[in-house]
Amino acid sequence: MVKKNLTLSFFSALAKIFGGIGIISLLARVFSLSDFGNFTYALTLGTIFSLIIDYGFNIKIIKDVSSNTTKTNDITSVAVTSKFFLFILTALLFFTVNVFLENTNEVILTGFFMFLSLVMFSFINTFLSVFKGKKEYKKDLKVVILDNLVTVIIVSLVALWTKNIQYTAISFFLSKIIGLIYAYKVYKQTNTIFRPPLIEIKRDLYKTLPFAVHYWVGSFYLNIDTVIMKPMVSSEDLGLYQAGIRVIIGLGVLLTIINSVYLPLLNEALLKNINEFKKKVISLNTNVLRIAVICTAGLIICSKLVVLVLFGEKFIELQNIFWIIAFIVGIRIIGASFGILLTISNKQALRAIAGAISIILIIICDLILIPSYGYKVAAIVLLFAHLFITSFYMISIYAEYKTLFMPSLKKLFKAKIEL
Repeated sequence: MVKKNLTLSFFSALAKIFGGIGIISLLARVFSLSDFGNFTYALTLGTIFSLIIDYGFNIKIIKDVSSNTTKTNDITSVAVTSKFFLFILTALLFFTVNVFLENTNEVILTGFFMFLSLVMFSFINTFLSVFKGKKEYKKDLKVVILDNLVTVIIVSLVALWTKNIQYTAISFFLSKIIGLIYAYKVYKQTNTIFRPPLIEIKRDLYKTLPFAVHYWVGSFYLNIDTVIMKPMVSSEDLGLYQAGIRVIIGLGVLLTIINSVYLPLLNEALLKNINEFKKKVISLNTNVLRIAVICTAGLIICSKLVVLVLFGEKFIELQNIFWIIAFIVGIRIIGASFGILLTISNKQALRAIAGAISIILIIICDLILIPSYGYKVAAIVLLFAHLFITSFYMISIYAEYKTLFMPSLKKLFKAKIEL
């Protein structure tokens, strides 16, 4: 069963990588380096505000649904209604902050439509989280394939035709509406959504707050440096840096696979049999360590090829910091395992603390160093932030379980894939 789920999640990940990195790769070639920098800056702003709407629901839904599938309709209805109220508040906040940042009208409009696109995607992910929690990975795969296929087709055509970042942002929004309609249609085949009482929404927002804080800080530290460096570097340098960040985010799909398969699996094992739980955690760590080494080594060895294939000749300077990008990807994969353990152990507060400290360190270091050393130092700061977070996770898990669940070297280098 685990092997089947991993296989379905793998194909789902391929579709997400194709739709994510594939689109960014095309836009990197279509837009000038300056326009690409402005577009990805607007995308970053949209991402930051969409995180408020996500509120950590997507993580919590997987955990809650996997624990009690009979409550699926209640869990989903509360999450969807809560996200709608959060959207109204966040939309107003978006324009207020953009005026404060003194962004151009082009960037504000582009950012707003990317924000709307990511809001639609957040609702899509609500349904995908339900499918993962119920181990309905075929439904997840169907939605992911259609959503990414529609996005690739519509956005590619508009970008190639107009070469305009605003029209491209609008095309993202339209494609995500189609994806949301289809996701809801698949969900409605076996489930329903109703309007929950206001008291239920308030109660769930309060219960989900630890997940939200963890989710916000966990994603915020991948975006805050872009906002900080915008007035300090050229749009071209911002575009180069964002190309590297998009590789990190794109390969973050691997984290989604690990979370979607192992979070419900380990959560169930912890509730039933502690010995089976420990066995499965060691199996998980065996797999993530292998994946981390392969990804890191592959990205370093093939850095020039990867840059040329994904972004083209005008981004070749990115190769200078690509080894940093590679190590960040590897560290994130390793950290995913310990993040899952903290989640199912109800230690979300510790994840939030680690993320909050890392954000403070990033802000302080970036403000001091970027004016003198440019975007390259931001990548180094981000690497150390990831090292700090993963170390914090590992120490927290050791304090909780008195072990890190690490496999032996013999087990690690054994050819057989652990499930």
